[in-house]
Amino acid sequence: MVVIGDGSGSGFLFQSKGNCFVVLPTHLHGIRFEGIQITEPGGNRIGTAKILYKASDNADLSVGLVRGSITADCGPEWSGLPRRLSQSLKVGMPVTMRRARQASTEGRQVVIRTLTFQQIEIAPEGNEEADLFGGTSGAFLFDGDKPVGMVTDAANAGQAWALRMDEIVNRVSRIMGEMQEGDPCADPTMPGCESGGALPEAATEGKAIEVTSWSVHPVEGTADPTQMLLGQGAYVAPLTASTPIVLELTLPEDDRLRRITILSKPDDAASVPRGIEISTDATDGAVRRPSPFPSYEMSPDGIYDVKVQERFVKRLTIKITSTWGGGSPARIDSIVVE
Repeated sequence: MVVIGDGSGSGFLFQSKGNCFVVLPTHLHGIRFEGIQITEPGGNRIGTAKILYKASDNADLSVGLVRGSITADCGPEWSGLPRRLSQSLKVGMPVTMRRARQASTEGRQVVIRTLTFQQIEIAPEGNEEADLFGGTSGAFLFDGDKPVGMVTDAANAGQAWALRMDEIVNRVSRIMGEMQEGDPCADPTMPGCESGGALPEAATEGKAIEVTSWSVHPVEGTADPTQMLLGQGAYVAPLTASTPIVLELTLPEDDRLRRITILSKPDDAASVPRGIEISTDATDGAVRRPSPFPSYEMSPDGIYDVKVQERFVKRLTIKITSTWGGGSPARIDSIVVE
């Protein structure tokens, strides 16, 4: 659990393929979609969130991409979050409510009073203090270690409503890519969907590298990968499930590698890559001996920034297999190797 803003509520962190996300009630960030402050209880780690998803109906639900030192401990994997709770949630069963405070995470025992397909009504259990107000928004309900709901509304000190975790996962799964692929920028008011703007912050200088081959020609009017490395424009190329974009690069001067940064600038005409597979090769002869890189995705705002223990590399293969939203063509603005 994390503290949102100045302590007005809580959020829940989870991770997926190298990226850190936070689930929180929409009313906690209001009209603000970027630079939302997130703090670990106790203040040891901090960060910010950029909202990527906001429920379009009255469901009080948002998901943000998290940056900062707080990502060092980013909670459970997305794949492990509950998809179906109908058999495990029962009226009358006790659950634990956890809410983040500035100094620590509080725990309260509550009981389920009412269940619907989307919501859970809770009340304090037994001799627990009736204090379901004042910063309870975003608190999470747990059955043991399993998250089962997020508090969105406290009607009074003795009654609150939570959105079920399986309902949260079902709603968020489109942007996480488990249901049908859709366009996360179909609503142009969503953050990260605007045209123009600066490239995301990441490494901008590195070793001298050369592109020796690429599998897909750039679309007309855009740069090829060689020109892209020289800063002469973005490489924008068609991408399909059967035809990934593959780039072969060499490190001609210094063959030690510890970090790869790939940037993509959100654009109306092209999509940000998502699935990226990288392999390295310490040989430069005809025989290939590829070694896989960690399996991480580019973030939805266009940053792939992965550090590894230093290794010797002569050749580097970058394969782009998908984009956020499933669109084509895909765009790459820079590749930096350190």
